[in-house]
Formats: sequence, C-alpha cells, structure tokens
Amino acid sequence: MRRVFELFGVVLFQLVAILSVTFLVSLLTWSLTDDPETQSGNYVFFFGLSISIGVFLAGWLALRFHWLKSQPLLLPRLIGTVLGAFLPLVIVLLIETVIRAGHPVFTIAMLTGILGFHLPTWLGVKSTIM
Repeated sequence: MRRVFELFGVVLFQLVAILSVTFLVSLLTWSLTDDPETQSGNYVFFFGLSISIGVFLAGWLALRFHWLKSQPLLLPRLIGTVLGAFLPLVIVLLIETVIRAGHPVFTIAMLTGILGFHLPTWLGVKSTIM
C-alpha cells in the first residue's frame, strides 16, 4: 500500500512540475504562441516540450531522492515521456487545424506523458544505458 501512495505522490509532483514549467515556458515564449489561430504548431510544440520537461524533471528528482524505488532507466523514460506528451498533441493537430487553450487534449497529453515515464518500470524494461 505504501508503494501506491509513493506513486501517487510522484504523479502529483509531476503534475505540479508540468504546470510550473508550462508557466515559465509561456512567459518566455508569449510572442510565439500569441495567436492559436495562426500558430497552433508553435503552441503544440511548446506545450509538448513543457510537458516533457516537467514530467521528466520531476520523475528524475523522484528517482534521485529515492521516492520511487526502481531502476533509473533514463533513456527509455525520456523516450516514453516525449512520445506520450507529443503523440496526442500531433494527432489532434492533424485532425483539427486550430487548438485553443483549454482543449481536452492537453490534459490527455499530460497524463500520457506521465504514463510514458512510468511505463518502462511496469513493463520490466532492462537497459544497459542509464
């Protein structure tokens, strides 16, 4: 039961990190994502980047401070996080040409990014590369 609470704590930490990184990225790139009507590609790229950074950074800290008790597997976790964050965003961008703020795909991308981070542990991936 303790491992379940640890996992939920780390997932909550990752969600907070996503929101924090997204806030910082939006402050730095406000002019590039000003108009979602014409710049949906930029919007999706920077949001996917902030999800990936937030999930991976918080997960790495959780592994580093032993809040998660599993192998680091940094490369598979990074790949899973990036694929999980960008795949729903790109699919929706191909279907809908305009993605406005508050679209449900952003929540889905956050959750699939977190899922992509934890998936190597659940699948039992063995890696010789950290």
